[in-house]
Amino acid sequence: MTQDFIDRCFQLRALAAPDRILVATDLTDIHHLVPHAITQAKASSAHVTLLHAMPVEAGPMLEAVEAKENRDTKSILHSLHREIESQGIACGVIARHGFAPDLVREEIKNTGASRLIMGTHGRKHLAHVALGSVADELIRTIDIPIFAVGPHAHTDVDHSAPRKILNPVSLTGDYANSVCFAIDLAQLYKAQLTLLHVLDPDVEECINPDRTLTWAKNALTALVPSSMDLVPPIQASVISGNLIEVIMATAAITKPDWIVLGVTDDHPLGRLRNSTAYKVLVSAECPVLTLPHRPDPKESRKRQKDDIAMATG
Repeated sequence: MTQDFIDRCFQLRALAAPDRILVATDLTDIHHLVPHAITQAKASSAHVTLLHAMPVEAGPMLEAVEAKENRDTKSILHSLHREIESQGIACGVIARHGFAPDLVREEIKNTGASRLIMGTHGRKHLAHVALGSVADELIRTIDIPIFAVGPHAHTDVDHSAPRKILNPVSLTGDYANSVCFAIDLAQLYKAQLTLLHVLDPDVEECINPDRTLTWAKNALTALVPSSMDLVPPIQASVISGNLIEVIMATAAITKPDWIVLGVTDDHPLGRLRNSTAYKVLVSAECPVLTLPHRPDPKESRKRQKDDIAMATG
């Protein structure tokens, strides 16, 4: 465990315990999001802001309809405002006309939020396209962690603090940041953390199966801070197979309450759809907390070489 890694963990600690949380909702998913917001706000004494992006006004003939919808929207939000404040949590409410991604980015800046909670799919009408539009764009473009409740995330679970967290680790790029983040989350909530690395079977056979497996296990073990008294202890697992299939199979066995995932926007067309993050988001039976990776390429390569040398030396 290098001092550089420990320093990075301290820098990410503020993200694990945010002091301001923004909840973006289309109101079809609000009752699935608010319990998570309450749990996370209590853990770090955070202020919560509820944000609803209302459609841009369509014209004078619809003014009466829009006025009623606006009143209904504000009534729902203020009812939730009272519910959240009854839990001893400071809360604000924002309902504005505009394009949802733009409003979310503006309010992150205005409120100073360091975590966004949102649903990747609404629960009614055409909201199933959300991940391909609003959530997709936000996950790719904003620089704070996003707690995303996907279409298959269980909605009838206990929303108390997470007891189990799964963190798939790529061992490439700036992966150490998401590991630091996951460790801090696990310590904040006293949760069991499992670090998982999935070996590509083709790569494993081309190099040396035993050596590759040993390197990966050493690399994961080296990420666990031996100087810290971690309770509960961190588990590390290395499995060979298809990346998404292994992540989902491991989640089915370990039953995590959250999956923590580093996200890098490195696709040539700038779309999330073909990425690991997208596939995990649409398949996971629990919320996925994404951490954006926007590393400096030179610094990232240097860190990777240092970590490999540490793991094999």
